[in-house]
Amino acid sequence: MPENISPLETNSALEALFNRNHIWRGASYYTTRQAVVSTGYPELNEALVNGGWPKSTLIEICQKGLQQQEWLLLLPMIKALKGYTVLLNPPATPFCQALIQAGIDLERVLIVKASNKADFVMSFCELARTQACDLLLAWQQHQQLSYTELRKCLLATNENAGVCILFRHESTQQHSSPAALRLHNRVTAHHIQLNLFKQKGVLQQSIHNIKLPLPQLMKALPAYSYLDQTNTPEKHESNRKSATITSLRKHKK
Repeated sequence: MPENISPLETNSALEALFNRNHIWRGASYYTTRQAVVSTGYPELNEALVNGGWPKSTLIEICQKGLQQQEWLLLLPMIKALKGYTVLLNPPATPFCQALIQAGIDLERVLIVKASNKADFVMSFCELARTQACDLLLAWQQHQQLSYTELRKCLLATNENAGVCILFRHESTQQHSSPAALRLHNRVTAHHIQLNLFKQKGVLQQSIHNIKLPLPQLMKALPAYSYLDQTNTPEKHESNRKSATITSLRKHKK
C-alpha cells in the first residue's frame, strides 16, 4: 500500500466500490438502499428488497412467447411515471386505444427498432444512459445475448436514474445473468403469477411466488382465459363441438 494513502482512505474506497449497484455480493444479505418506483401492487412491493422496481440497474422478466402479458404487470408503474417510456424492439405495436384508456400519454411513449444484435445492444446501452428515459422496456426476441453483452447493458443502466427492463424467453431462466433482479411472469385466467428467482441482497434459495389479481375488465376477456392451462383453446374447441352435437341431437328429437 502506498505510504501516502492511509488505511482509513483505503477502507472508504473499498466501501464506495462495494456500494456500487453492479457489484454482486453473492449470498450475502447485505444490500444498499436503492431508489425504486412502486410496482402498484402492495404484495409485489413487499417482496422486493427496497419496496419497488429498482432504478439504475438491470431487471429481467422471463416469460413464455409473445403474449405481451407484461403490460398487465407494468401498467400501474407506467401510469405513475412522468418522463419518457421507450420500447426497444417490442414484439407488436401496442394498442394505442388501450393505452389511452389506461391513462398513458402517448406523446411520452417512443418505439425504437434494432435489426440485429449489435444494434440492439448499442441501442439498449445508449437509451439506458439517457436521462430523459424514465422507463426502458426491451424485448430480446431472437438475439441470444451473452453474459458479456448483458453485463454491458447492466453497466449502462448504472449511469441513469430510470427503470430498465429486459424481457427474455422463459427458457433463459437457467442461463447466468448479471441482472440484479430476475423474475418469471405468467398470466392465467385470474392472476398474474410471478416467481422471483434472483434478487440482489437475497439468498438464491429465498424464492418468492406471488399471485397478483387481474383487473376485473381483463377477467372478462375470453383471450385471457386461454392462458390458464385448465382452460386452453383446445379444451374450448372440444366444449364447442360437444355443445354443437348436443344441439343437433335435440333438433332431431
